[in-house]
Amino acid sequence: MVRFKLALLFLLCLLMGCDQLSATDEPLPKNSACAAGAPCTFSNGVKVWLSDAALSPETPFSIFAKLPAGFVITDAKLEGVTMYMGFIPQQFKRQGNVWQSDTMVGICAENNMLWKLALTITNNTSLQSSTVYYYFYVNY
Repeated sequence: MVRFKLALLFLLCLLMGCDQLSATDEPLPKNSACAAGAPCTFSNGVKVWLSDAALSPETPFSIFAKLPAGFVITDAKLEGVTMYMGFIPQQFKRQGNVWQSDTMVGICAENNMLWKLALTITNNTSLQSSTVYYYFYVNY
């Protein structure tokens, strides 16, 4: 009976770790009015958009960014919000005045997974950095 209670307690602790809202302490998307696949312009002039409006896990897609003059991308990563799955480093390459990262995300137990792009940009002149957070859903 003691083993059963310990096993039940362990199982409950595991299930509590899958709580959707405990994956992050950050507020829910501030850009929720932005449509996936359409440019989302942030207050610092950064625009971010996706190659496809509907994304599926384990299927390649591209993330695009347009920066104000004199800025470069110094760090970028994807992180699961609905369920923390670690982070996926992004390598943006500049193509003219648009930056592009080709990527994909893994499949999760959640059918509708919220992801966050943390994009850090740096001003080449002042060397000051700022980060924008772009949220999007991946469904299967």
